[in-house]
Amino acid sequence: MKPLQTLTFTLGVIALLAGAMWLTPDDGFEVGEMTFHMPTFPEMLGADDVEYTDVSEILAQQFEIDSLVDIEVDTIAGDTVVEVIHRADYDTLVQSVRRIEMTDLGRENMFRFFRHLKSDSLVRIMHYGDSQIEGDRITSFLRNKLQVKFGGTGVGLRPALQPYDYVFSAYQKNSDNWKRYPIYGKVDSTVEHSRYGVMGAFSRYAPLASDTIPFKDSILFEAEMNVSKSDISYKRTREYENMRLFYGHTKRPVAVQLIARGDTVLSDTLLSDTTYAVLECELPDSTSSVTLKFSGYDGPDVYGIELASKKGVIMDNIALRGSSGTIFTKADYQHSLKMYKDLNPKFFILQFGGNVIPYIKDKKAIERYGRWFGSQIQRINSLCPDAAILVIGPSDMSTKVKDKYVTYKHLPDVVETLKQVALENNCAYWDMYEAMGGHNSMPSWVNAQPELARPDYVHFSARGARLIANMFYNALILEYNNYLEEEM
Repeated sequence: MKPLQTLTFTLGVIALLAGAMWLTPDDGFEVGEMTFHMPTFPEMLGADDVEYTDVSEILAQQFEIDSLVDIEVDTIAGDTVVEVIHRADYDTLVQSVRRIEMTDLGRENMFRFFRHLKSDSLVRIMHYGDSQIEGDRITSFLRNKLQVKFGGTGVGLRPALQPYDYVFSAYQKNSDNWKRYPIYGKVDSTVEHSRYGVMGAFSRYAPLASDTIPFKDSILFEAEMNVSKSDISYKRTREYENMRLFYGHTKRPVAVQLIARGDTVLSDTLLSDTTYAVLECELPDSTSSVTLKFSGYDGPDVYGIELASKKGVIMDNIALRGSSGTIFTKADYQHSLKMYKDLNPKFFILQFGGNVIPYIKDKKAIERYGRWFGSQIQRINSLCPDAAILVIGPSDMSTKVKDKYVTYKHLPDVVETLKQVALENNCAYWDMYEAMGGHNSMPSWVNAQPELARPDYVHFSARGARLIANMFYNALILEYNNYLEEEM
């Protein structure tokens, strides 16, 4: 090929590539399940148009709000100077707190919860969320801080069969014949009812029993469940004062034994032919491990086991991996009502949104999810009208575009929609996305030393979970302190 032909061919290829680059959108276009990208002209020239948020100031400003000593002014002793110094520290530091957002009615609801927190002997908080709170991450820190401040022990409500390999606050071991049936994700089509309990799943060790086929006493089923303290957990979660077993739907009486500190402290029979019942037992002092043994010609649907105190704060970690938070309207209303009545929660934290982010394609999908989520809030309000609700939206999440990790395109709109839905329903809202730095902040958390988020660019590391939990706790107690000032 002659030099002129080579030059002409090369220039033609460059022109074609330039045309393709000019016609291709910056965010590419989808080809089946793949997205086709072309480099942009600035990228070809070496310019990097992706900037990661600098979160160094956010991290440097973190503090523990409980460590700020509030000294009263003593004019006789002349301690005004000391008071001014501490108050100035408080006023300066709390300016860095990402505040909880509320309408006037939402604030009234929060203040009602704070009134319970200040005055009641027992207050339950139910923390629902997706995999971001899995393993009792985030919840365990909040639970410990609140129990230290307001009293209480134990881990709260737990599933009969733990679906996750690692849980920070307790160890759990079951016999091999247990199976879990969730109401979300891949739902077992052989379940003939929607009585899943308030944790979104029930567990059984005997096969599902049909309501339409006559039941026969043919096989004796036996099973065990053990929950014990974790040596790496917070100290207060290792103390179990009271046990409650929430169950139902067993066709035959089932013998149950509760063993604590090496002794059988309860021998009883579970009720048969009932959709819902509770077995309760006060535990010996210093109990940190319990074992339940079951035996009978059927087994119950177990909706959860509670290990907690009878005073102070009980805080449940209800992690629903893969869920978008739309489980509440799927469950049997009357059945849920009975269980919530026994649990008597005063505060719900709903931490969802992350699982819909990768699948959101347009504004209509965001609006649809907002409507679905709003209906969940309304269902909770109907079931527990005295409880306050706070929504925590998703964190920043990154997807790989070309060779860079960037915030998912529709994530900010999902955050804004959840905020609007929460406020419209007189719930409080805490913006975790903005608290951690907003757009393109997740890579900075992943690359922090030590790391604050995992290399999946979605989930916090253990250290990052504690940090974000402390940020939220500071925001919550700041509002509690404001409530105390208004009540004076």
